[in-house]
Amino acid sequence: MKMLVLSLLRVNLAIGLGLNVVSASIAGDWPIFRGPDLNGISTEEGLPAKGTAEVVWKANLGLGYSAPVISSGSVIISGHDGKETDTLFCFDEVTGQERWTRSYPQPLGDLYFQGGTTGAATIEGDRVYHVAREGELVCLDLATGQVIWEKHLKKDFGYSMPTWGFSGAPLPKGDNLYVTAGESGLALKKSDGSSVWQSEDEEAGYSTPYPFEKNGNLFLIFSNKRAYVCVDAETGMPVWEYRWMTRYGVNSADPIVIGDYIFISSGYGKGAVLAKWTGEGDPERVWQNRDMKTQMNAVVLVDGYLYGVDGNESQDGTGLKCLDLMTGETKWLDESVGHGTATVVGDQLLVLSEQGTLQIAKVSPDGYEPTLSQEVVSPRVWTVPVFANGRVYARNGGGDFVALEVK
Repeated sequence: MKMLVLSLLRVNLAIGLGLNVVSASIAGDWPIFRGPDLNGISTEEGLPAKGTAEVVWKANLGLGYSAPVISSGSVIISGHDGKETDTLFCFDEVTGQERWTRSYPQPLGDLYFQGGTTGAATIEGDRVYHVAREGELVCLDLATGQVIWEKHLKKDFGYSMPTWGFSGAPLPKGDNLYVTAGESGLALKKSDGSSVWQSEDEEAGYSTPYPFEKNGNLFLIFSNKRAYVCVDAETGMPVWEYRWMTRYGVNSADPIVIGDYIFISSGYGKGAVLAKWTGEGDPERVWQNRDMKTQMNAVVLVDGYLYGVDGNESQDGTGLKCLDLMTGETKWLDESVGHGTATVVGDQLLVLSEQGTLQIAKVSPDGYEPTLSQEVVSPRVWTVPVFANGRVYARNGGGDFVALEVK
């Protein structure tokens, strides 16, 4: 009977994967961190399982780990010059030609790592939204890079900067733009950046606002240094809070909501939890263990199994792991990836190791067997690879950025 229940849950989980949709401009675009469905999965076909990854174009961005976003023929990504300036770049998706840049003063932020940019931009329609480390929030014209409006999370809204700076990608939804700041987020009007609602000041986490619907209502999950908090998207009123204390306040990985279940994970020895929320009260724990300790990037859920990097950077035993969502049981671990990252494309895992090796393997709880393994950038790599419109995008912390085609 237990196996039957788990099988039915897997079917329901697979059906529910498409609930959290942020519409892309064109099929195959990747306009927001973790993709148009905010789940790290591309439904695009055309990623070969074997072959050679060939560089189509490349650029140097400067220091950082911010991920690229791709929409309407443009690629947006950022980097730091190693001194006192961040730059947001817009490249032509096909040729790699630089269309525009926007530079602004910003500290390197090299606390316990080399520093540089960390937060991804977001593209919606003809607009680009971006939050910089110290709280500069801008809305730009996608075609020209001209400022439409700008705000400052510290100066305009009184928020304290997290230890490693503001990092979550802005989330456009309906008429509003949602930003990770304070205790449980900030909502602004997309039209002019004016406040819709704002939470109390507290050191924010580093995840991107995560939207989900339940009983016809839209909710958002934000992270702060001590918890993940669910709020009503319309009013900003907290609905529930799941206390989640991670060392240094690094609640960085985006949560996953699927049906009644919420998955949360973090690094520094903390681990992961699966909780259940029926729509009343606070979520109740189903299981909790230390077998998926995601320090920075979130896991990907496919057919009831979680795929992600367990462990901290520069730590023995860190590697790509598969976990059973409903039980927390480890299915396999591959340490060759180190503190790398993973995206899912169709039925393939697209993996970028910490050493800069691109790997492709079939998504399976039975094991990890790469059919392609090729170095595409030099170490160190913490940024998730992106697949958009037939191309793979990869960067390293030093700023080497490549657009690849697997042939």
